[in-house]
Amino acid sequence: MMTFDEILGIVYLLPTVVGFLGNSILLFLNSFNFLNAQRTRPKNLIIIHLAFSNATVLLFRGIPTTTRLWRVKCFLDETGIKIITYIQSLTRSLSLCSTCLLSLFQAITISPNNSIWAHLKMRIPKSIIPCLLLCWIFNLLLYVISFQYHSSAKNITDSKYGCSNGYKSVDLNNENNVKFLIIICVYDAWFVCLMTFSSAYMVLILYRHKKLVNHLHSNSLSTKVSPETRATQAILLLVGIFVLLNIFSPIFALFMFYFKFISTWMIHSSTFLSLWYPTISPFILITTDNQIPRTCVH
Repeated sequence: MMTFDEILGIVYLLPTVVGFLGNSILLFLNSFNFLNAQRTRPKNLIIIHLAFSNATVLLFRGIPTTTRLWRVKCFLDETGIKIITYIQSLTRSLSLCSTCLLSLFQAITISPNNSIWAHLKMRIPKSIIPCLLLCWIFNLLLYVISFQYHSSAKNITDSKYGCSNGYKSVDLNNENNVKFLIIICVYDAWFVCLMTFSSAYMVLILYRHKKLVNHLHSNSLSTKVSPETRATQAILLLVGIFVLLNIFSPIFALFMFYFKFISTWMIHSSTFLSLWYPTISPFILITTDNQIPRTCVH
């Protein structure tokens, strides 16, 4: 008879394995297209970075949680646990930055030539790599500095099995932890606002485009959805899923900090929801990218 923790470990392991395989396939296909295409697509770089970030999130968040629930003995010392916690926070922020950058890139790409963003269309392809490097540098420094004031991750467990990380290693009475949490929430809120603004702008452009198409074409003519429209709809779906699945994590964390207690179901709910965006996103991008089927055929 399986225990509740063992069943919960399987529930965590399923999206971890499926999502890691999906992101690996997405990473390979976009890398292949980027290296072999006659014309380089800057968006491939963002998708490659997003797939790598999501795969790392699943690996360093899903596997430790599963092994803890299955009571696998922890062989890591305090430094190792702290490194895993650091990578968890870093890769999640990189996934957030990649999604935001992908949303902004698509919004500028589909903007009309007479819009205020038209002058950025020629510059943005050359700005992708500097933006990605800036994301890495900023996030590395942010979490290195914040972890200097963050309480050390101690291997405090309910038994001799499993490695503690995340909320269980945080001292809820430490004011520095509250400041750290507030900084991260403000940081996440800034990128969410950027994604919301770019998504609203893309919805407005798609609405105007649809009205124009309906005006130009008669009802007897069949109109196909353009690759740009299909890609825009996919990115809008990605942004919506990201915001929906990740909005509860800071709310739960602030709630636990405010009331100074740890809720097990909040921790599991936050962790489980955070795994589903990196699990779903590669399959959305694979099914909507018109170049990926072409790669599979070749």
